[in-house]
Amino acid sequence: MSTNNAKVQSVIETSFTNALGKLAADHSGNLISDLYIQVDQESGEVELYDDEEHLIEKVIIFDWVKSEEQEDAFYAKIIPILKAVLTGMATKNLFMDSRLLKPLSVSLTDEDFVVIEELIFLDDDTLRIDDPLLKDLDKDLDDFLDELLSDVN
Repeated sequence: MSTNNAKVQSVIETSFTNALGKLAADHSGNLISDLYIQVDQESGEVELYDDEEHLIEKVIIFDWVKSEEQEDAFYAKIIPILKAVLTGMATKNLFMDSRLLKPLSVSLTDEDFVVIEELIFLDDDTLRIDDPLLKDLDKDLDDFLDELLSDVN
C-alpha cells in the first residue's frame, strides 16, 4: 500500500469514526441498519449517509479531486480502500453502538442511492467481506493441507 493510500485511509477512517460518534450522541432513538457512502469523482467528496438518506459526515479526499479516470476505473481504485477502512473499523468493534442494528450493511451508492457495491456486511457472528482478503483462500488451504500431509507419507 502506498503512503498516499495509507493517508487516505486514515482520513476516511477518522471521518467515519466521527460520524459514528455523531450517531451515538444523537438521542432521537432512530435505529440504523444501513449506511451509504457516496464519492464524487469531480470534487473528491466522500459522504456518509444513514438509512434515511440524511448526511452524517463528509470529507474531501484531495487525491481523488478531478480524477481523470473513467468511472469504472475510479471505483475499482477506491472500493478496495473503502473496504479496507471499514474492515479495520469492524475489527476494532467501532460498529458496536446500540443504535446500529445487526445485520448492518455499508454500501457504496450513486447520488440517487442506487447501490454500486456492498462494501461490508456485519451481523452478530458474521463479518462478510469480498476480495482481496478471501481471494484464493481455497487454494491456500489446499496447499497448506498438502504440505502438512506430505510429512505423513
